[in-house]
Amino acid sequence: MRAVISCAHCSSNCIRKGTYKGIQLLRCGTCLRYQRVQYRYLARTPGVDERIILYVREGCGIRSIGRILCIAVSTVIARIKRIASRLGPGPIRLGRSYEVDELATYVGNKKNRVWVAYAMDRITKKVVALCTGRRNKRTLQPMMTTLVLAAAKQIRTDALPLYRSLIPQSIHRVKRAGTNGIERMNLNLRTHLKRLARRTICYSKSTAMLAACVMIYCWG
Repeated sequence: MRAVISCAHCSSNCIRKGTYKGIQLLRCGTCLRYQRVQYRYLARTPGVDERIILYVREGCGIRSIGRILCIAVSTVIARIKRIASRLGPGPIRLGRSYEVDELATYVGNKKNRVWVAYAMDRITKKVVALCTGRRNKRTLQPMMTTLVLAAAKQIRTDALPLYRSLIPQSIHRVKRAGTNGIERMNLNLRTHLKRLARRTICYSKSTAMLAACVMIYCWG
């Protein structure tokens, strides 16, 4: 009698379907995808990506995730970058108001300052765009252009002079307490992601890794 096992991809029933290098294969009757009874390499186990997302959002470091999942650190890094490449804010609604701010951190050493700039919808409190790099026009221009093309009703920022040349005056607002929502989000990021804490021994070794972790936190 064939054993019936739940599919890891669609939760339908799987049946035994041959072997591979002595390991029993299972095939789903609905999505027709294969899986194994056991995996020689734990990184291949279904659900590993979902667990990595969970651990990143809970503030676990790269080595911590590797120890918990019993997989190599290099594998964790590669998986995080691959997961982040598939994430995004989704469609941006037209005619909304946004708050924009930058979060200072560093990459490699404390002399190499890097900023995480992002925009948050004032109604849904969700991040709709972000970028990492130097705090200059080249870094911020693509994000500002995205918000303007989305017919933003208002874009609220702090008093950084650079925003005056990037945002049309008719929709740009610089008011006291106008960015309270995104300032609260800054505190959440610093609290939940150890690499963003002001005093920490956990830091990003590359800008790509910093961006990937922030993307997973915001959109994972």
